[in-house]
Amino acid sequence: MGRNSSGKITTSAAQRLELSYLFKAGYIRKGCKISGSLSWNNGSSIRINSEFTEEKQFIRLAYQLKNESGEIQNLDYQIRLDSIPSNLGKGEIYYFICPRSGSRSRILYRCYGSPLFMGRKSYFIRIFYPSQICSKKEYNSSRYWEVEKILEKCYQAQRKSHYQGKETRLLKRINFLEGKKKFLDYKRFLDFGKYCQKKGWLKL
Repeated sequence: MGRNSSGKITTSAAQRLELSYLFKAGYIRKGCKISGSLSWNNGSSIRINSEFTEEKQFIRLAYQLKNESGEIQNLDYQIRLDSIPSNLGKGEIYYFICPRSGSRSRILYRCYGSPLFMGRKSYFIRIFYPSQICSKKEYNSSRYWEVEKILEKCYQAQRKSHYQGKETRLLKRINFLEGKKKFLDYKRFLDFGKYCQKKGWLKL
């Protein structure tokens, strides 16, 4: 959970729980009670138990944290899951219920010294998206790769392009993001041209 030189933490640097990943990796499964462990690249890990039945839908997290004085804090708490009907009229979209605010969130973060995983808007100090703190010359390139990452997830989630003769909402989002990606790629090209001109590598 590192910070950049300005002390700001980004969504990619914070420790995070992503609901779509938990479903995909089998940590949560309909009609089941599952126990397992989850680890991050920084070496930290947690125990995770889930129950997804008609009566109860939640995950339970258990882990230890060491404070600045070296004392060990044992955390053990539940995070409820909630759902809303899909816009396509078929199936449901699931969310975490943030343990602090009670609001819905697809991703929970733990950073800025918080012992709990919480929604991004529950932090008094802002968690930034990478593009919000990059330099001006890196902005278009950073946004390009962010859109590319979102597009990749959309492609993986796409099951069909039309529903009852109409484009699905996901297809419309993909088309929008593809257009945005092309625009940002063009802006990257212009930025590179300006950089080359500044360095004297290109004369216009």
